[in-house]
Amino acid sequence: MTTTYDFIIIGSGFGGSVMALRLARKGYRVLVLEKGRRFNDPDFPPTNWRFWKYLWLPAARCFGILQISALNGLWILHGAGVGGGSLVYAGVLEVPDPSTFRQAPWRRWRDWGAVLKPHYRTARQMLGVARNPHLNPVDEALRWVARELGREDTFRAVDVGVWFGDDRTPPGTDPFFQGQGPPRYPCTLCRNCMVGCRDNAKNTLVKNYLYLAERAGAEVRAETEALLIRQLPQPTAEGLRYEVVTRSSTRPWAGRRTWAARHVVVSAGVLGTLSLLFRSREQGGLPHLSPVLGKRVRTNSEELNGVLLDRPLDPEAIRGVAITSIFHADEETRVEPVRFGQGSSLLRFLAAPALPPPHASSWQRRRAFLAAFIRRPLDALRLYVLPGWTERTIILLIMQTTENEVHMTWRSAWWRLGRKGLVVHQDPEHPVPVTVPMGYEVARRLARHLGGRPVGALATTLLAVPMTAHILGGCPMAPTREEGVVDLQGQVHGHPGLYVVDGSIVPGNPGVNPSLTIAALAEYVAANIPPRG
Repeated sequence: MTTTYDFIIIGSGFGGSVMALRLARKGYRVLVLEKGRRFNDPDFPPTNWRFWKYLWLPAARCFGILQISALNGLWILHGAGVGGGSLVYAGVLEVPDPSTFRQAPWRRWRDWGAVLKPHYRTARQMLGVARNPHLNPVDEALRWVARELGREDTFRAVDVGVWFGDDRTPPGTDPFFQGQGPPRYPCTLCRNCMVGCRDNAKNTLVKNYLYLAERAGAEVRAETEALLIRQLPQPTAEGLRYEVVTRSSTRPWAGRRTWAARHVVVSAGVLGTLSLLFRSREQGGLPHLSPVLGKRVRTNSEELNGVLLDRPLDPEAIRGVAITSIFHADEETRVEPVRFGQGSSLLRFLAAPALPPPHASSWQRRRAFLAAFIRRPLDALRLYVLPGWTERTIILLIMQTTENEVHMTWRSAWWRLGRKGLVVHQDPEHPVPVTVPMGYEVARRLARHLGGRPVGALATTLLAVPMTAHILGGCPMAPTREEGVVDLQGQVHGHPGLYVVDGSIVPGNPGVNPSLTIAALAEYVAANIPPRG
């Protein structure tokens, strides 16, 4: 044990970075631990084919910004690095529709729509939210689908955390924080938001919350993975209540280190947070954690499918940000078109050349997958081999407010050679859908309009496994330990001074990209912590 802190924050995503700034400004000594690397703008790869800079896979010495976790029954895409998911997300910052907050999960214990309303405003201002000003032919085709479904009135450009430039702010200056933030440059419309913005235009957390937190005195330690949290039997004379044991995430030969703090905030994302809490409970560090830990994990009821075009689109015609528009295909379903920048086609291998009907069995899905290679070999070549994938492929992100859940436990498994880790269990009452019927319908109509065929994700088509880029839940908020892991202020039941502030405390499926909601929840939790002294 060396240095002591008032707050140790584990993770630097939308929960951890918000907490770091607010707590540092309240006078606390703050340490942020992040297992990923720190990236400057030139460090991001020009295309994601430089996989060692794009993927997070330490066993293969890949220390990038995207981690793909394949669990039993669920595939998850999530971020890594100083700034968390903001490095790899498309920049979309949407407030859920008012109808979302009228649903049961969002009204249990609190009217979260009303509670979070002022914090959404604060987070939008801090993250520099703007309406995307550049629509392209893909958006117009999606508008046509919305019109055909009778939902054109819901179609609009999406809200994003990107600086597009303005007449008042010269490039190379700070447009957001009266000169207190870093210098910025306007968006070049390269579509490479999800590979890492090399142009200093996307409003990642290292450009706002985390940048200002470090200026306020917060310390950030990259490449440092938290392994265990231990509550001390009694607070020390200095008021220390917790120890955090860490190791280097990039140098496995380095030894472990122990840090001491009065308070700990766990903001490691759903998978990181649940793994850390389960391990700490099992090893006796946090013996009083609620028995509902790992319950009510949600996928935002997502599906990733798309359209493979017969003819590539003109790269100049589809310039823009990675996600440009959104519409409500029905009362529960939101649809966004997703594109990568020119040449960034590494994730083509997560696609499948067929999109089976929503209620197809596992056997029917595999048969459709194999039949696609026989009936349409040219499509398979376009999907997996030929150049121009980013101009031939439109990814559709389908999200729903529909309530569905899985549960996660901490067990050994044969596919991990007996080692313990997260294991997924489907909720028989609210199972996570493999595919979304309306998503299938939108892909089919968009393919007919543009000239192409609907395609699916490899996990859902070949393995009948849901895939999500927005995993949520696992640490429910409730007034008692029997019903929730944390109380209604984000503090862990049974462990005073320990908080969970990330996607794992989101009350329900928001039906839109959840980054802004996580930031608003973090603003809410931080507002309830008094200044030091």
